Amino acid sequence: MFDEQDTVQEKRIDAMKVKILKAEQKNLKTREKTTEQMVESIRRIIKDEATKNY
Repeated sequence: MFDEQDTVQEKRIDAMKVKILKAEQKNLKTREKTTEQMVESIRRIIKDEATKNY
């Protein structure tokens, strides 16, 4: 049971990492968002991934 829960948590964390890194890379190229906007974007990514069902 715990192994399955750990796997789900790892999937969520990995998905968060990938989305955050992609957002950071895009913003480094475009400078589209301010620091505050990036913080909000990262918060949204974490919140969205945390509430997804795997």
